[in-house]
Amino acid sequence: MASLQNVRRRIKSVKNIQKITNAMDMIARSRFNASRDALIANMPYVYKTRDILRRVVTQMKGMEFEHPFIMTREELKKREELGSGKFLFLVLAADKGLAGSFSSNVLKEAHETIEYDGEDNNEGSHESEEENFHKKNFDAIKGMISTKKAPRQSQLKSTGGMMSAHSYKSSGQGGGGVPSTSNLTVAKEYHDENYIDGIELITVGRKATSHFKNRGYNIIKSYSGISERPSYDAAVEIANLIIDRFMSGEITDVTMIYTQFKSAIACEPYDVTLLPVVTDDFAYAENLDVKDEYIFEPDIHKILNDFMPHRLATRIYGAMLNSAASELSSRMNAMSNATDNAQELIRKLNLYYNKVRQAGITNEINEIVGGANALE
Repeated sequence: MASLQNVRRRIKSVKNIQKITNAMDMIARSRFNASRDALIANMPYVYKTRDILRRVVTQMKGMEFEHPFIMTREELKKREELGSGKFLFLVLAADKGLAGSFSSNVLKEAHETIEYDGEDNNEGSHESEEENFHKKNFDAIKGMISTKKAPRQSQLKSTGGMMSAHSYKSSGQGGGGVPSTSNLTVAKEYHDENYIDGIELITVGRKATSHFKNRGYNIIKSYSGISERPSYDAAVEIANLIIDRFMSGEITDVTMIYTQFKSAIACEPYDVTLLPVVTDDFAYAENLDVKDEYIFEPDIHKILNDFMPHRLATRIYGAMLNSAASELSSRMNAMSNATDNAQELIRKLNLYYNKVRQAGITNEINEIVGGANALE
């Protein structure tokens, strides 16, 4: 049986840990409110750039026009058959731990996307779902009350069977992403013993950097210290790097893996293809009530050259804001759970302490009574 001194030391230790977790919970809560407000403020701009691109691409379908960032699925297949260029993945994770399963979930999704085997059990299109998701998600996030404490249970979800970026389906429902696709034929290059040689990574967050570095992946650029507080300048820098490598032909496909924020207790890892933009994925835009057609001046090529870098940077920045809000909400829930668990442990230790103390007092009384009886 543990001594009273050891029990008191353990109670004191748990109380100190509880103070730390409670402080981390309050810090994460305050930062989460600011991060969520930034996400809400950025959403309309992300959606507007998406709508502009969708309208332009829809109107381009009847024109004889070529742009390196935009192609049909038939052109994409021809490009894949050439087998030139590598595949670039942008992975957004956390800089620090103590955030529940936030980083592990997004890294798991990254491996499922990078090591995609060509099989997809989720047949069908998510294009209409993408449209409804943005409206509902924006209203839901905007309607959240910042002063209300979140339930002390993390519901960060793992998406083992979710669609991959390398499938003929729409991906990119997070933060106003333009639905795009990538290739299925790339699967034959994956699972080859040298498939890592055809993959390049850009990582945001120390967790992602250390994870893929330890596994031998080629990380061409890594960013740290911005996972909780994203900056638009970093998004622009990443977008410029992606554009330079895509234009040079070094890479043929760019996929981003990040965590989509849904609410303070729910977030989900997602993958979305950034480049190239496949015009076939904009077929649903023809059903929109677009009364006015755009007049391109001076020409559509220059407009897209100026617009696409902004669109790409905005898309990346929106994903970074989603990831930051998800990380902070996950940390907030994890620290809330840890604080509650510490309180429960303190209660049990106090009960045990009182039992041991009472047993000691009873034993001393028995000894006194026994000694008194022996003297009679």
